[in-house]
Amino acid sequence: MPGGVFSRGSRTIDTLENRLNRNNNNKLEGCVEQATGGEIKVSVIMPAFNHARWVRSAIESVLAQSLTALELIVIDDASTDASWETIQAVRTDHADTRLQCLRHASNQGAPATINEGLRHAQGEYLAIINSDDIWEPNRLERLLHVAETTRQDFLCSDVFLLDADSLPCETTEHHWVAWFENLKQDYASHADVLATLLRGNFLITTSNFLFHRRVYARVGEFADLRYVHDYDYALRVLVAGFGMRFLSGEKLLGYRLHGSNTIREQPLAAIEENTRLLLGWLPCLHEWLDEQRLQGLQFQLQSLYRYTGEEWQTTIHNRLVAKEQELFPLIADRDRWIAERDHSITGLQQHLQQQQGWLVERDQWISERDTIIRQQALALQEHAHWVAERDLWVAQRDGWIAERDQWIAERDALIRQLQQQQQQLRNSRAFRLGESLLAPLRYVQQLLRGNVLCLKN
Repeated sequence: MPGGVFSRGSRTIDTLENRLNRNNNNKLEGCVEQATGGEIKVSVIMPAFNHARWVRSAIESVLAQSLTALELIVIDDASTDASWETIQAVRTDHADTRLQCLRHASNQGAPATINEGLRHAQGEYLAIINSDDIWEPNRLERLLHVAETTRQDFLCSDVFLLDADSLPCETTEHHWVAWFENLKQDYASHADVLATLLRGNFLITTSNFLFHRRVYARVGEFADLRYVHDYDYALRVLVAGFGMRFLSGEKLLGYRLHGSNTIREQPLAAIEENTRLLLGWLPCLHEWLDEQRLQGLQFQLQSLYRYTGEEWQTTIHNRLVAKEQELFPLIADRDRWIAERDHSITGLQQHLQQQQGWLVERDQWISERDTIIRQQALALQEHAHWVAERDLWVAQRDGWIAERDQWIAERDALIRQLQQQQQQLRNSRAFRLGESLLAPLRYVQQLLRGNVLCLKN
């Protein structure tokens, strides 16, 4: 496809002629030093974002290339971790004039960052490496040799897998390895890059791209696609008529798989973008499609359909697991609450039993109390009867006392009367006469009594 605008459905991708007239409005900070000491054969672009853990290894793998006629343009895309500090530290440690350091003031995304680097590039060949990947020391030299001896414009190599700790992980990523090996076997059976590329992106990543500047001049910059900008660019290169070669078996790129890989952050979104890309390309590919390429395209679309179902199931499973993890504490709280409730109910039941016991005791006490009250009532009645009888007896006693007092009064009156009469009698002449007459007789009686006493003695 010649220069100008390359159209695919509703999407439009500008080529370099349209883009070079645009002003770069992205603010950059950092330092840019032009490579010195000879011709720049390869310009290497490294977009970096939040890869502080691996960016040093990536930079050093480029600076250690056996081909030294290169420049490395590292652009930190406004990382929020220590990526920029690590980049500056590597630059200080190596003091290599081939290294240029740039930094975006705000995040632009990988495609925009790569395009920024391509606009700064001066080399005859252009290469890209992501800040979490590494190159074998002879990668550029080997690819450049193949490019110039076979007159290929776009080259990629086989890859080996690394995990987050830079250890080989083919054994743990067996699904990925099986997928990649299937694509490599397909390519080996016919050496048709487009047929295999329609079957799946076996070029893997932009870190695997090395291409001549004339490719960039014709095809232009990377499209603003989050997940498949590398796939889209490779298709554009092929459709533009450039030669492309994949060095199967030559593992010159260390591709790192880890939890923060862009392609793994939202698998469904990546699959959807891939599907949309292929569907958007269909109107432009009709003249390129033979039976073998159609079979490859069919295989990938079927795979994407299957992956979508699997990812949906995985997503639903993960959401259910997440919901379980969210619910488990609630269930535990509920079970704990139920246990507390049951404990409270048990306590209340025991309390009710105690209350029932208390009620029984209370009723028994009330019965006893009522019995006592009845007994007390009877006793009170008896007491009242006794009081009545007592009062009657008291009244009778009082009558008796009154009668006694009257009798005593009468007796006392009689005694006084008798005493008066006695006194009158004593005072009478007859009584005195009688006393005088009786005095001798009494004397004789006393004498007689005295004699009797003496005789007895």
